[in-house]
Amino acid sequence: GTSDGVACSACDADTYKNATGVGQCLTCPANSESAAGSVVCQCSAGFTGPDGEECVGCVAGTYKVNTGSAVCNLCALDLYSTTVAAVTPDTCLGCPTHTRSDEGSDEITDCSCLVGYSGTSDGAACTACEPDTYKSATGVGQCSACPAGTSSASRSNELTDC
Repeated sequence: GTSDGVACSACDADTYKNATGVGQCLTCPANSESAAGSVVCQCSAGFTGPDGEECVGCVAGTYKVNTGSAVCNLCALDLYSTTVAAVTPDTCLGCPTHTRSDEGSDEITDCSCLVGYSGTSDGAACTACEPDTYKSATGVGQCSACPAGTSSASRSNELTDC
């Protein structure tokens, strides 16, 4: 069509024009994009924010696969990610053996020993409590001995297991 006697053409990809009439297409702001002919830019994968506004990177422990204004997704339980502006759940890495972490964990030290397992530092693999010992708390710590005259299986997690 024409506008004010001038032929119109669609804005190129990664540009936009949100008003009718004569005017230039504007470049999408950083970390956003648009399809050809768009009136607004959307946040790129790995970034979030309202359409047409500033886009901020997904924080460590999160990711966003698609363009748009959706919030970033949390890494699942027992996973963590140190990557900022992650675009795939594959950036979420598994915690070491016999440890766990909450959703959205952003560093390996968020992974802590399960009950029934001992370890000397968060973010490191943990070992099962030996028979006749137990550990009832998550995190760093050693297994406790069962009271005299009692016994327990390996990986015991309560005094009452003795």
